Amino acid sequence: MRPIFTHQKILILISGSIAAYKILDCISQLRKYGAHIKVVMSSEACKFVQPLSFEALSGNVVLCEHNQSWSNDVNHIGYAKWADVVLVAPASANTIAKIAIGAADNVLLATLLASQAKKIIAPAMNTTMLYAPQTQENLHKLAGLGYEIIPPRAGLLACGDEGEGALANVQEIIFRLGRILHTKTRSLWHNRAVIVTGGGSKESIDCVRYISNYSSGKQASYLAIALYMLGAQVKLIASSALELPLGVEYVQVQSVQDYARATNEALNVRLDSINAKNADSKTSKTRPKASHSLDKAHKHIVFMAAALADYAPRFYNGKLKKQQVGDVLKLQCFKTPDVLDSIPAHSAFKIGFKAESDEASAQDYARDMLAKKHCDMVCLNVIGADNPFGSEENHIQIITQNNIQAVSGSKFDVSLAIASAFERFYDEL
Repeated sequence: MRPIFTHQKILILISGSIAAYKILDCISQLRKYGAHIKVVMSSEACKFVQPLSFEALSGNVVLCEHNQSWSNDVNHIGYAKWADVVLVAPASANTIAKIAIGAADNVLLATLLASQAKKIIAPAMNTTMLYAPQTQENLHKLAGLGYEIIPPRAGLLACGDEGEGALANVQEIIFRLGRILHTKTRSLWHNRAVIVTGGGSKESIDCVRYISNYSSGKQASYLAIALYMLGAQVKLIASSALELPLGVEYVQVQSVQDYARATNEALNVRLDSINAKNADSKTSKTRPKASHSLDKAHKHIVFMAAALADYAPRFYNGKLKKQQVGDVLKLQCFKTPDVLDSIPAHSAFKIGFKAESDEASAQDYARDMLAKKHCDMVCLNVIGADNPFGSEENHIQIITQNNIQAVSGSKFDVSLAIASAFERFYDEL
């Protein structure tokens, strides 16, 4: 996620909560991604974790009540002006209440009030305190004032109770920071409906066996995360996924039919129209040319990164017994629906993904997909020893009708490159 956070200035305000120690991990990860971090701690926060720990990880002086200086920028005005985004985490009930009324009676509150940067609040408290009418009213008020609220999670609380109120996972905090830093209201991706499919389909042989492939689903997960951070409303339809932002809707599926149903439900297209369209395509040699004449601002964008089976076996009820089958198991397989091909080009932008093993013919197959399935873009992945399934890195070619772009790097970086390539294509329409 380095491209998202490099040189971004993140100011973290820590209030009095046992969850303060979790921010150490948050700072460590953000620094690895290239972010610049400064920290402000309330007097109560300093009782839980010493400022020295945060100074060591952030590389900057921690601003506390006792060390404000007006001979340099280590003061609430200097730190407030410095930040691109301000994160209050953990935010106690007391701190939230004071923020809601505009109080500035400590260095943390004064810094927040002086900042004109985007603001995020991550509450952490006992469940009863969280759901007290006063706290809920304060959070609602702050949301109305433009504060981003990261909801606490359910779990075992420091007081021994089970319930909501635990500080959000560090990864979720990082996801939210990335989104708020990079969402642009005039961007193509802002609140845009995006569908990403990923992972390998699983076609059942019997109740315990299935046919699948080596797809890990990582590229699709990273693509969903990247698009979320760019501001899109993302739905990931996949057989497996990495840890995702809470704002990404994850639909877990298995078979090709599951993928087809979920994809077309997301597009508000009836499933039975798939089979009808597939039947028509077998009898017709020509198909209507893809049209972008509809309002492009309202079309879905579909990234079909899933590795779907071309054939599915006939399903056997129960479990096949080797004593009954003998030395050779013969499977009768049937062609599956082509989910990508079934999506009407006039209703969505289509980005296909193609995995090939023969580099010599790979581009020809990718261009064939581009033309015959009326895709707007195809991401070609040539699988080999230097580009294996399941890797954290990827090497792809992004192919449009008029251009080929080679991209290499982490799968997150590749995801950002795919998004940028589509933006260029979109702007040229």
